[in-house]
Amino acid sequence: MKIRRTVVCTAVAAALASALTPSVAQAAETCQTYTKRYFLGSGSTITLRVAYVDAALKICFGEAGVSSSAATQTVGTTGPGTASGWDITAGPAVVEDQRPRHVKAKFSGSLRNCVVKINPICSPASPYEIFGEYAPPAVGPAVPGWSHGPNGDVAYYDNA
Repeated sequence: MKIRRTVVCTAVAAALASALTPSVAQAAETCQTYTKRYFLGSGSTITLRVAYVDAALKICFGEAGVSSSAATQTVGTTGPGTASGWDITAGPAVVEDQRPRHVKAKFSGSLRNCVVKINPICSPASPYEIFGEYAPPAVGPAVPGWSHGPNGDVAYYDNA
């Protein structure tokens, strides 16, 4: 009887230890979310920031490098943009390329001005594009570089 208890206790202890110890795959993966805020203007000579885009690039790293990635965006109008009838619509936020040491994402949508809130009359939608690209350098911090489409009907600003 005494031997049987020892075997059962040892088996229970081993099962408990394996349940509490994360597997190698779980312990090896870490994730980091990088964000960038761009303020958008109407593209005119007036540099009023009427909207913003918060682009987020989540990258998970495993033993072989990038194991997964995801792109998301949040948009909104600023105080002056809301007061003057600006409307921003988020489009797709997609990871276009993922390799062990490289991730490229694209965030897009449109900006337009609307007069009157009931049955609005709106200007044509002006598209915006933002890009996040992660490719760690040989020396220095491994953070994504951010860029945007050309200034045209939409102007891009790093600060308010």
